[in-house]
Amino acid sequence: MDTSLVICVGNVARGDDGVAHRVARLLDDAGLPDGTVLLTAVDLDVAMAEDVAAASRLVIVDAMRRAEPAVTTSPLTPGPATRPTGHAIDAASLLGIAQALYGEAPRATLVTVAAPSMAHTEQLSECATAASDEAAVVVRMLLAED
Repeated sequence: MDTSLVICVGNVARGDDGVAHRVARLLDDAGLPDGTVLLTAVDLDVAMAEDVAAASRLVIVDAMRRAEPAVTTSPLTPGPATRPTGHAIDAASLLGIAQALYGEAPRATLVTVAAPSMAHTEQLSECATAASDEAAVVVRMLLAED
């Protein structure tokens, strides 16, 4: 069975940096296609490599400090599987580690969401809130492509 993995990352205590967590709630509330796993985290972590390798499709949702465009998508390819200095790694490195350790890397897309304010608050700006609505639609469209 093909499985899709959606990872929504960001820090909810840093304002708009936590916008992907709202995207995750919207996706969960709307229901995900069968075989889809939804994870939320503060950062991408090397411990996710096994789950990534087991998926046939990966979508990573993350905040990007900007006001426009609301949402962008870009394909991801495995990057160098270098040893991180901590647990947190970038998306390409996570794919590279999955490929190096498990011999598999799924088709992957990075979805970035407008996040102009990363102040110390748990509130999202109006911009990020609106962008998260659009991002949830984009993620559902990406999952429907498979």
